[in-house]
Amino acid sequence: MKGEVGKFEVTLRRKPRYIIEDKCTGCTVCVEYCPVVYPDQYNQEISKNKAIHVYFAQAIPLITYIDESCLYLKEEKCKICQAVCKADAIDLKQTEEFVDIKVGAVILAAGVEPFDPKVKEEYHYGEFANVVTGMDFERLLGSTGPYGGEILRASDLKHPHKIAWLSCIGSRRVTEGENSYCSMVCCTYSQKHAILTKDHDATAECTIFHNDVRSYGKDFERYVDRTQALEGIRFIRSYVSIVREDPVTKNVILRYSTPDEGVKEEEFDMVVLAVGLAPPKNYLEMAEKFGIELNEHGFAKTDLTNPIQTTKPGIFVSGGFQGPLDIPESVFSASGAGSQIGELLDYRRGNLSTERIYPEEKDVSAEEPKIGVFVCHCGANIGRIVNVPEVVEYALTLPNVVYAQEQLFSCATNSAQEISDKTRELGLNRVIISACSPRTLEPLFRDTVREAGINQYYYEMANIREHNSWVHQKEKEEATQKAKDLTRMSVARARMLQPLQEFDLPVNNNALIVGGGVAGMVCALSIAEQGHEVYLIEKA
Repeated sequence: MKGEVGKFEVTLRRKPRYIIEDKCTGCTVCVEYCPVVYPDQYNQEISKNKAIHVYFAQAIPLITYIDESCLYLKEEKCKICQAVCKADAIDLKQTEEFVDIKVGAVILAAGVEPFDPKVKEEYHYGEFANVVTGMDFERLLGSTGPYGGEILRASDLKHPHKIAWLSCIGSRRVTEGENSYCSMVCCTYSQKHAILTKDHDATAECTIFHNDVRSYGKDFERYVDRTQALEGIRFIRSYVSIVREDPVTKNVILRYSTPDEGVKEEEFDMVVLAVGLAPPKNYLEMAEKFGIELNEHGFAKTDLTNPIQTTKPGIFVSGGFQGPLDIPESVFSASGAGSQIGELLDYRRGNLSTERIYPEEKDVSAEEPKIGVFVCHCGANIGRIVNVPEVVEYALTLPNVVYAQEQLFSCATNSAQEISDKTRELGLNRVIISACSPRTLEPLFRDTVREAGINQYYYEMANIREHNSWVHQKEKEEATQKAKDLTRMSVARARMLQPLQEFDLPVNNNALIVGGGVAGMVCALSIAEQGHEVYLIEKA
């Protein structure tokens, strides 16, 4: 990066995904056929994944990528994914790219790195099968986790009944390799884990070992009270040693001190290390690239009165790179960084935006409905359950349907263009797309219809994936019949559709802030600095 505030030039390094993003539809057929299995990093390496995969369930973009475990990338021995991809989206020849962009400001939101307990042999992480970290336990609880949301032990895949959480792992310690500061979140996430464990198994015995409970944050003290009130949860203030592992049961034996009974040993089915938070791995490199200073712990050095501004003008920080933060605080800081950049770059607002130009909209309101139906295979998601050609043939028998065809992926760029082209060519004035979720694709298909020159509200969608093929995977004939029914219902509705017009409304850019406390005054000043009139109301 070079330049100055308002005029930075940044070089981005884009690693190859080996996937053509515009073509990939996220169908994951390639994942099914990939022969490479290796530990899944997203699931803390507890479960397995494929060399080609979607990183996690809500990834953006929700498409696959190929990582370094791919046989072709390592030895040029496999191209199965390329052979099974019907969208022709695999490009194994992609290389690293460098892109230069001009920006007015930069936000460093690099997050944090969980403390690695392997640096201390005393924690026996990676040695004892049933010693896990808080991050491991978080994935065990997740519905997209290694066991589908079930809490299971690695040693025997059984449900642990007696679990211990050890606080301050890697935090509040001055020993070599650990951090002297409090990581803020560990006490609270241990309590969350205990509560959720009790939801899974009401009879579970949960013990939280701590130095002292530091659950600071809004209403977090109430959270402590709630946890302590649950039956079967103990809070014990003591430093703990992990002594040994039972060679037969693989249970873990802990040694700790008590004020009344002295030193005790106790056996647990599972031990969770509540690891703290450390700066991101590349924090030194990041500081050098952006010319900022770091504090003594490796986090971004900021102004005491403005924890979002770094030591270099125009470079801001949000989230964990400020220092250990929980999710709400990270969101607040991101909002604050955006607000301060809004002040800084107010003079440039709106200068780079351009208006999208669509073809002139034809008035077809007086015409008889001429309906086109496009039925999507969605790779194998719909096509292996629903007989798509049969649905297309059925659609042609419905009233006012003058055209119907199947598509491999209706959401693909080439397919969307095909829908626009056919609509113009055949003079269609209603478009039905039998495919997947309107929740994710309705904006795309409305845009497709607008590109064809007709009103976007002449479009209708039948969800034959989430409402059909995904819930009737073992009932192919019934699923095909249901797809016909859903398509017929959409056609019937489309015949009655009327054009709707969207119009722009003037926006009053003045702001009203209710509450003149510190937060209200800071917001008022920021909005005013961005050129808007502000009304600040305080009851007193």
